[in-house]
Amino acid sequence: MQTQSGKKNNLKSFLGGLLIFSISIIIGLLIGEVIIRLMYKKEMVLYPRYHTDVTYGDFKIRRIRPNMTFTHTSFEGSFNFKTNNKGFRNDKDINYKKEKGEIRVIALGDSHTQGYDVNQDETFSSFAENMLNKNGLKSIVINAGVSGFSTAEELVFLENEGYKYKPDYVVVALFANDYQDNIRSDLFELRNDSLVVKNHEYIPGVSIQNKLYKYGIFRWLGEKSYLYGYAFNTVWDFIKKLNQKAASGKETELAIAVNPNTNYSEELMKKLIGRFHDYCKAQGIKLIILDIPQLDPIVSTSPSIPKNLVPHVKKSCDTLFNYDNMITDYSKISLIHVKHGSRHISAETHKMLGQKISEYILSDHKAVN
Repeated sequence: MQTQSGKKNNLKSFLGGLLIFSISIIIGLLIGEVIIRLMYKKEMVLYPRYHTDVTYGDFKIRRIRPNMTFTHTSFEGSFNFKTNNKGFRNDKDINYKKEKGEIRVIALGDSHTQGYDVNQDETFSSFAENMLNKNGLKSIVINAGVSGFSTAEELVFLENEGYKYKPDYVVVALFANDYQDNIRSDLFELRNDSLVVKNHEYIPGVSIQNKLYKYGIFRWLGEKSYLYGYAFNTVWDFIKKLNQKAASGKETELAIAVNPNTNYSEELMKKLIGRFHDYCKAQGIKLIILDIPQLDPIVSTSPSIPKNLVPHVKKSCDTLFNYDNMITDYSKISLIHVKHGSRHISAETHKMLGQKISEYILSDHKAVN
């Protein structure tokens, strides 16, 4: 029979071993953190996405978590983010009801629009709003950009939620990965050359984020730990590549079914932009399309809208800021994309695009009045 002192000794031994094991784990994690920082700091980004699900009409898609204040960190520095009660990257909550004489703009797009790698007041949405107000137009620009968003998700948002804000202008920022993202979302498809709704839900990665972000420790790790970021991004990129592979296979299959001589992703984009245009026109909204430049290994930067699509996009909006027609403007910018990490457009590019948007709206408003 074990004595009382024997039990105490066993307990002490167990606790001692547990303490040593815990200390070893902590030391190992600290060493891993140092190694990852030394090896990958220029390439690594701490970009917690903070996605959650939201229901708009009959659809369930993503948005940024409401009422959040957080930071993104890369080799370029740390950038402050704030979301309002609807998950928009705006400092203040925005009611559906519009004040008399107020101009409203909704900016739709992915992480470039949301403003990765720039501060809250450096996005093209923020810059455009400031310029409009400085020039006498009482204006609100809603930054509804969501990292990873496709044009399909942006259309769902506008038709089921965005219209409630009674926008006078809608800005759709197109980026090169939107074509595949539209297929991957599987919200719309082409049937007999017509755009039809296929599914009503697309919330990739949201379930795990909803679970993780209940706990402050995971939010802290997402914003501070390179080791955690490396592990999370590795898993995220693996899943994304699997989805991209599936989307590519789907494009081939659907392209054959629709028209073997066309690129399905481009045809789908045409229809989505066309529906944007028709919806905006019916609602009395002016549609502005931005061609967000992409990095190109040969010519440094290139347009996200292929030349063969430009005529269609041009006739499907009220104004198009096309990269090829803005070479002079971009030549004046010292840095179009940030130098490291995920290479989003720089604060300089945001400022130039915000200026273009505000100049168009000011000119259009003057012409109307």
